[in-house]
Formats: sequence, structure tokens, C-alpha cells
Amino acid sequence: MKTIAIVTAFPPSAGSLNEYGFHLVNAFAGRSDIEKIIVIADKYEGHMPELDLGPKVEVRRVWRFNSPFAGLYILRALKSCKAEGALYNLQTASFGDSEIPAALGLLTPAISQKLSVPSGIIMHNLVEAVDLSKTNLASSLLRQKLVACASYFVTKTMLVSGFMTVTLDSFWDILDEKYKAKNAFMVPHGSFPTASKERVTPLEDRGRTIVTMGKFGTYKRLERTIGAIQNLNSALNDDEKIKLVIGGSDHPATPGYLETLAAEHQLDNNIVFHGYVAEEEVSSFFTQAKLAIFDYDSTTGSSGVLHQAAIYGTPAAYPMMGDFIDVTEREGLRGFNFKPLDQSALEDAIMKCLSDTQTAQSLADNNVDISKGVTMNTVASIQLQLLRKVKTKKFNKVRQAKNSALRIQQNHHSFSGHVPTSSQIVT
Repeated sequence: MKTIAIVTAFPPSAGSLNEYGFHLVNAFAGRSDIEKIIVIADKYEGHMPELDLGPKVEVRRVWRFNSPFAGLYILRALKSCKAEGALYNLQTASFGDSEIPAALGLLTPAISQKLSVPSGIIMHNLVEAVDLSKTNLASSLLRQKLVACASYFVTKTMLVSGFMTVTLDSFWDILDEKYKAKNAFMVPHGSFPTASKERVTPLEDRGRTIVTMGKFGTYKRLERTIGAIQNLNSALNDDEKIKLVIGGSDHPATPGYLETLAAEHQLDNNIVFHGYVAEEEVSSFFTQAKLAIFDYDSTTGSSGVLHQAAIYGTPAAYPMMGDFIDVTEREGLRGFNFKPLDQSALEDAIMKCLSDTQTAQSLADNNVDISKGVTMNTVASIQLQLLRKVKTKKFNKVRQAKNSALRIQQNHHSFSGHVPTSSQIVT
């Protein structure tokens, strides 16, 4: 298998998982056994140029977010590029925040598999693991129930593709127990490689800056975080005040959210709205900070931003709920934890990080070590092995394994980085 297609949101883009798609493509491009990668990406309305990832990588922008015809355009692109296999980098809202385009897009991997294109899915979340009442469906109980019912059909159909990997053990448990899936695997999120090439700035050399990054407006909101910073600053001297830098963009379901907040707080010089964080800015964004805040109302999958903070040695503050419990207990990441939806508890976590520098540095060092264990190169290697099994019709050997989870072993809270061979299941 020398030529593969990767279907993903891809930078420059506001699409979810575009950063993950970038690093995944880079990992495949670095392999000597891959000659060509066709990125089948979302269309981008801005004016930034395409990234130059070398002669191996060709980007074809063929589908639009919330288009019911996204799957058709993807299948057409797969046919024209003559890829030997297709890997989809997805989450439940990759193709839309409206039910019909979102569901139709998610059926595409199963169709491409049926059309004789070996197809695999990296699935970053599952509807069953999401609290729909905290998403953009919060105002409609009927829509929540319809989505919950339809999700079974959609997920069952997605499993008709060659294979599906998920990034958290709890997701694999759902696929195993509810769907009896024999082609589902747990492959860790993986760390982005950029940080390994540069010195991680010690926390004592960083200013009193805190960062947060994401797509805001639904279950990721900023009112509590901003309120916490302003409340703390009201009791601090000018040279002790905390600066909050907000990176990212609006969630597609809440356009104008950040613009409205920025206007409300334009007179507060300690609240900075950075906007979209380009790939080349990610390092400086995180290494300016003593802490990264993740104040979510709910969770929808393993956080890519949390993994980015980890590799740059920036400790995190996050509520112990949902998927944050998974990354703590099973991946070994550590942070300053606080009670969900509680601004006072968040304030305590912030001050603990700023005052207890020894603990903060210990947490940062732990997370850097964890991140070095499972790199995107490891993830790409496993995904390619699975894709080759689908192509060579040897996948039944994997389906018949007693334990269908590819679990990277942990040693003292640090992933060993062991890469399974073509016939091995790591348990």
C-alpha cells in the first residue's frame, strides 16, 4: 500500500480535528513505505495559503461543513485519486452541526469500504459518551432523543467499514458491549511531535499568564474562566495580576460568541482574545503560560488541546468528569483538578498552580514524559497496519482475537511506545 487518502478537516481550516489531521498526515509523510498521500479536506473560505508538506502530500478540498453532499464529493475524490486505502479522521460533528449532514457524512467510510476502497476510521468521540443536554442541542429535548436514537444506526453502519479505532478505553468499552464490534480498537490519541525538537521552558521562567484554547460557545464556554481571573485580579497588586490569553474560534453552532465576549471585556487589559492559533504559533502560545485551563460543561472525547499543553510542559486545570477521568486514570496525564461548573473551585486551582511551583513543575514534567511515549508516528504505524490488513483480507485474524483493544502498555504512568507487529494485539 503506497498511496493512501486521508479524509479530514485540514489547516488552514476552522474544522474540528484539523490540527490532528495535520500531524497525522505529517506522520504518514515521514514514512519511507508511503509514496503519496491525498488529503481529502474541507473547503476553506479564508485567504491563507495551503501548507507545504512536501511532494508526497496533495490536498484536495472537496467538501463543505453542513453540506448533505459531503460524502458524495468525498467518494468521487476517492475514485479519481485511485488511493489504495482511505483513513477517516472523524468525530460526530465532523461534517455538520445539523443532524442530517452530520449523519450522512459519517456513513461515507462504510460506503467507500463497500466500493472496494479499504477504509478505516479514527473516531474521536461517540454520541453515547456525550451529554447532549450540554451541546448545541440543549434547547430541544426532542432533537436530543432523535440524535440518541439515530446514533445507533449511524455507528452500526460506520462499523461496516474495515475498522474503527477510538482514542479512549471507555469508547472501546461502548463499542464492545453495546455494538459487539469485532473490528474496533483502542489506539491512544498520540502526542504531536513539535515539542520534542525544542527545549521546554521551565515554569519559573514564564510570566503570570494562563491560556485556554478551543472552539467556544457550546459546552466550552468562557464566562466562568473570565470571571475567575477577574475576581482573583481584583485582590492582587498590579505586578501580581494574571493575564488570560484565549485562543481559538467560535463553535460553528455559536457564531459571534467570541466577538460578543471580546466587546464586553475590551477595557480589561488582562483578558486577551488571541483568535485562531496557527500551527506555527502553537509552541509560543503554550510556552508563554504557567497554566492551561479546560473549563468544560461536559466532554466529547480525548482533548487534543490537553495533549498539546502536555507536550509543551504547560500544566492543566480541568474538572474531574467524563473523558478527563479517562485521560487521568488510563493515560496517566495529571493536572490541577476542580469541581465541575464551580468558579470558586477553579479559582482555587489557579492559585494552587501559581503558588505551588514545585507541584506545578512536577505535573508538567509528568505530562511531557507521558506525551513522549505514544507519538503520532506510533499512531500512524498502527493505523497503517490495520489498513493493510483490510486490503489483504487478513483482517478476520484480528476480529477473532480474544481482546480487540490495541492497548499501549504503561510503565510507571508512562507509555512504553511499543508498536504492535502486523499480527500482534497488545494487551
